[in-house]
Formats: sequence, C-alpha cells, structure tokens
Amino acid sequence: MRAFGLLFAILFFLPLTAPAQNLEQIATEREAKLENALERLRELRSEIQAEQVPLARELNQKGARADELADEVDRVQRVRDNRSVELETLRARVDGRQRQVDYVKRTLLPDYLADYDASLSPAERPKAGEAVRAYNLFLEAPEASESEKLDRGLALMQESLAQVEALLGGQRIEGQALSPEGTLRDGSFIQIGPLLYFATDDGALAGLVEETQSLNARVLPLEGEAAQSVAQVAATGRGELPVDPSLGDALAVDATKDTFLEHLAKGGIWVYPILVFAVVATIVAIIKLVQVFTIRHPKPMVIHEIVKALRENRQKEARELAAAQPQPARDMLIAAVDHADESIEMIEEVMYESMLGTQPRLERFLNVIAVTAAAAPLLGLLGTVTGIIKTFRLMTVFGAGDPKPLISGISEALITTELGLVLAIPALVLHALLSRKVAGIMAYLEKSAVTFVNGLSRSAK
Repeated sequence: MRAFGLLFAILFFLPLTAPAQNLEQIATEREAKLENALERLRELRSEIQAEQVPLARELNQKGARADELADEVDRVQRVRDNRSVELETLRARVDGRQRQVDYVKRTLLPDYLADYDASLSPAERPKAGEAVRAYNLFLEAPEASESEKLDRGLALMQESLAQVEALLGGQRIEGQALSPEGTLRDGSFIQIGPLLYFATDDGALAGLVEETQSLNARVLPLEGEAAQSVAQVAATGRGELPVDPSLGDALAVDATKDTFLEHLAKGGIWVYPILVFAVVATIVAIIKLVQVFTIRHPKPMVIHEIVKALRENRQKEARELAAAQPQPARDMLIAAVDHADESIEMIEEVMYESMLGTQPRLERFLNVIAVTAAAAPLLGLLGTVTGIIKTFRLMTVFGAGDPKPLISGISEALITTELGLVLAIPALVLHALLSRKVAGIMAYLEKSAVTFVNGLSRSAK
C-alpha cells in the first residue's frame, strides 16, 4: 500500500514541476523518474512479497490464537455457567438446611426441652431442672450468638438422652422429700422408668413418691416388707422393689377414702346444724314410734259389753270394764260411762272432748320431724352456696389450672347437700308414717265413740 501511494504522488506532482523545462527534458526526466518509480515499485513489491509470507504466517498464528482464545472463552463461559448452576444448587441446599436448623432451633428443640422439663421427676428436678433453667436464661443473653444457643441446646438434649438411658436401668439420686407429717427428710430417690421411690438415710421412712405443687415431693409410706425392700435398695443399690402397676393411682384412690368423721369435717360449718337437726329428729322419731306403735285398741266387742252393762244399770261393772281398756280409749270410755245418765248430746260432747285431748298428745313433736325434713335441704343448699363462694374465692388466688386448692370449697358445696338430702328423705318418710298412724288412731277412737253413742241411743228408745 505504501508503494502505490508513492507512485501516485510521482505521477500526480511530476507535471507541476516541469513548466520551466522543455518537453524533452521533461520526457527524459519523466522516463527516468518512471524507471525509478518502477524500480522502486518493484522493490516495494519485492519487499511486500517478502513481508507478505511472514505476515500471513503471523496472521495465521494470530487467527489460531484467536480461535484458541475463543475456545478458552467458551470453556470459561461453560465453566462459569456450570458454577452458577452449582452455586444456585448450593444456595438452595443452604436455604433448606437453614430452614431445618431454624425448625430445630425454634420449634423442635424448645418443644423437646419443655416436655423434658415437664417430665422430670422430683428426684431429677434439682439437677436437670436447674440445667434447663440455665439454658432458658442463656437464650435471653444478648451476647450469645445463634450458633452458641443451638450448640447449648443440642448439648442439653444429649444430656437428657443420657438421663433417659440411665432410667432404663434405674438410678439412685440423693435428695429430700416431705414426710406424711410435712417435715423435710434427707434420703435417696430410686427411679426406674416411671417408678419413683424414696427412703430416708436411716430407713425409718420408705415408700412411693407423690408429686405435689410444692418444690418437694411427698412420700406415700409403705409398710412391712415393701418398706424394707425400698430401704434396702436405697442403701445398697441391690434388692427387689414393690411395683405398683397403677403408678400410684391405686394409693391415691385409697387415700381419698375418708372416715365418716373426716367426711363430715369436709362439709364445713353448715354440717353442724344439719347434724343437730338429725339428732333431734332421730330422738323424736324414736319416741314417737314407740308411743304410737305401742298403742293398743279395745277388743271389738268391748264397746257393746259396756253399752249392755249400762242398759242393765250395771254402772260399776261398765266403768271397771272401761277402765280395763288401753289408752287412749280408756279415758274416753270412762268419761262416757260417767256421763251415761245424761243426754246423748252430752255424751257425744264428752267423748269428743276426750278425743280432742288425745290428739295433741299423739301429734306432739311431729312438727319437729316435719321442720327437719324441710330445713335440712335448705341448710344443705346454704352450705352449697357458701362452698361455691369459697371455691370462687380460691380461684381468684390460685387460678383454675390446678383443681387441688379448690377441693375444700367443692367438698363443702357437695357434702352439705348430700347430708341435707340424707336427713330430709327419711325425716319426710317418718313424718308421713307417724301422721298416718296418728290419723288411724283418731279414726278408731271416732268409730268407737260413734258405736258407743249409737248403742246408747238404741237402748234409750
């Protein structure tokens, strides 16, 4: 390209310098210059030809290098794409693992440790419960990282698993428990699975363990050989233990069996007036039963014999016969015989007066039984109301989650109702029975009076 430029410059500018010379010289010079230019052109062509091969070689080399670089770029691009895919895969796996870690850290591990803390026995609670409490405090520490919290939780979980494995073979744990009298005693817990025993160091107290709302467990003492077995295992670690398949439920049910006095004591203050009514009503009922059911009636023909004696003016014999009859017919017949010589109307009045005097004696104190039958359920209802009020008052203090503190109010509410009905039902039956018996006696007296008056009326005619 440079040789063609030089030739073009010579051909273009050469005519401009020739005006001062003649044409021949000019032609000669031009030929010379042309020759020179041609020579130069040939030289340039030679140079160009000489340089063309290396340049072509170099060009080929550059092209080959460019191809190599293009291949390298393609390979790097593929590698980059593959790495991008792998990176996305890794990111997805990391996100998945992070979700798993979050689930373990925020849900699974807290739930497990909460259940583990709730399942701790009184023997395990002083040590394992303290570890759980320390872990919960560590979670609230602002300087603790998330990984440290997770490591601490996993370590606590490992300890809990070791604790569970230890329960399979049984373990002895030093501790304290409440005796039935409420004193705190030193001793050893023996735990095998869900079974928990306790024995004091001196072996004087041994039995099953009952969980309470207080910080310390309570011992349900065993007796005889069972207590000795528990004490021996607590002291030596060897021996046989009594097994309660109900896990303490049988003993708890047995503990709910109260004596009669204990049952009454749970009823509260309103049990006492109910008992007073019960005692008074019972005494009155016994007296009235003896009084009413021991009354005998005159024989059927006695009234006619008395009337016959009066007809035959055997006044003395009629009075002796009337006096020999059982009460209350005796007084009525004697009064009728004493007034037999008077008018029929007067005899009726006398006998009716005697009957009116008999009826209050028979019905005396029956109202006590009737009042008892009516008042006992009301006293029971009053005890129920006070018991419910007491229960609500206890709920304001202890809440409704634990029913044990509410038992006293519920017992008072139910026991007073029970006692009121237990007293009222028999009192009501006795009052009806005695009233019916008294009515029968009065009906018999009335019938005897009518028979007596009718007999005298026929003799007077």
